[in-house]
Amino acid sequence: MAATNGSNGGPRDGRRRESLPSALVQIGALAVLLAGAVTYVVHRGQVRQQVDARMKTARLQAQRDNPADLRKALTELDALFQLDADARDARALAADVNMRLWLEHRQPEAEAKAREHLARAEALDSRSGERYGTRAMVLLAEGKAAEAEKYLEDLKTQGAKSPKLALAEAQALLARGRLSDARQAFARASEAAWREPRYTVAHGEALLDEGMYGQAAEALKKATAANADHLRARLSLALARLYQGTGREEATKTVSDVLAREAELTPALKARAHAVRAALALTEGTADEALKEAGEALAASPEEHHALFIRARALAQKKDASARTAFQEAVTKRRTATLLYLDGARALQQAGDGEGALALLDAYEAVFRDVQVPAPEGKTVGALERDDRYWLARGQVMEALARSEDAMAAYDRALAVKGVGMARAQYAKAALLLARKDYDAAQPLLTEVAPENGMGAMPEAYEAMGELLFAKGEFAKGCQYYFFGLSRAQLNGTPVDMLKGKATDVEKRLVTEGQPAMAKAWKTEAEALLQQ
Repeated sequence: MAATNGSNGGPRDGRRRESLPSALVQIGALAVLLAGAVTYVVHRGQVRQQVDARMKTARLQAQRDNPADLRKALTELDALFQLDADARDARALAADVNMRLWLEHRQPEAEAKAREHLARAEALDSRSGERYGTRAMVLLAEGKAAEAEKYLEDLKTQGAKSPKLALAEAQALLARGRLSDARQAFARASEAAWREPRYTVAHGEALLDEGMYGQAAEALKKATAANADHLRARLSLALARLYQGTGREEATKTVSDVLAREAELTPALKARAHAVRAALALTEGTADEALKEAGEALAASPEEHHALFIRARALAQKKDASARTAFQEAVTKRRTATLLYLDGARALQQAGDGEGALALLDAYEAVFRDVQVPAPEGKTVGALERDDRYWLARGQVMEALARSEDAMAAYDRALAVKGVGMARAQYAKAALLLARKDYDAAQPLLTEVAPENGMGAMPEAYEAMGELLFAKGEFAKGCQYYFFGLSRAQLNGTPVDMLKGKATDVEKRLVTEGQPAMAKAWKTEAEALLQQ
């Protein structure tokens, strides 16, 4: 029994002696594995933190939107890709930033990088707004506006929504000539991302292209509020104000400051700066200087349509026969920019090229003829049917060409719109009737735009009513309307010498009509007004 007990106990003790070192080895191995796992997790966490930090910095830089900021964003993203080459949203952001340098700043070398990063973002299935917005903008750059619009519509049906998609949608609608829909999309984008100047700049520049100078200036001021040093916003704001006939001193200061920062300028910014200088020269009446600056702008970037437009205006101011071709070149670069057509037609008309003005308006009609816009009760109507500015411009050109009936038909179409330009159309039709000496038909139209209380906004309407009343022998009442016209013109900033000339013309007319006493009284009242 004792032997048995000894033999039984021996092996058990051996097994215990053998299992202890084995267990210790296993524990050691497990500890090594756990330590490795902990080290790996800690490392991955540190990498993730670094990736997130660089992504945040890159986004903040990109939001500031100047070229130098965009380059800093790309530097951060390059460092990020050293940590994680498959960071899909970072790839999408890199595609977006390069796309902006390519399309907005006219740096062609950024195109390949934009496409490369976009392909990686799509392969990694990034779901960010940058991925989808960049794809839409690439489609637009390839001339596939309809395809871009459908792409964005499909995303919307899937519930996708972001400022970048709204901005891309606005650009697609703009390319298709759907200007009112584009304005709404630009507004949605800029309202959703009001801290980022990129969106309000795009909105303001679209309004500028439509000739809506006041609204453009308001949008661009919001962009400078988001980033006071946003170079494109500052330059475009200066241009909007110059088109309004104001802001010359501020524009001079802005463009000098921007051009002094040579190292920061892209071709697009340099071109816009010289376009502002060209506009300044034009307001000062130096057409040759305007042509020189416009040439500098186009040398920096041939795509600068405002430089093409200002060059054409300078040629028209010089009554150069090539002005017509210059305007046609401008509208070819930016087909849906109404400013280029309507203001261009006016400039050609003033230069004595009525046929050139009409050709420009015909080109406008060809672009917008098939565009449909929303109408009441869920219907649509042709964009031209709602375009009172176009019909008003066409009527004025027809009138200058002595095509009175065509002019009257165009004014009637402008009136039928009942839009914001209705008062201007009423005055234009009334002036045409006045030229025909159809006083009875002209008077009701003028009464609406030149009310008897003197609160109307159009000096020329009051002058027209004064002329009408003089023609009917109502001199006292006519003087009252002429006085309102003079006063309103003074409030609008008309130069004093021009106002004095108007007052003298009325005085001479009264004398000619056998009203010397009234002429004397008129002179006294007019002089008192103009001395204020």
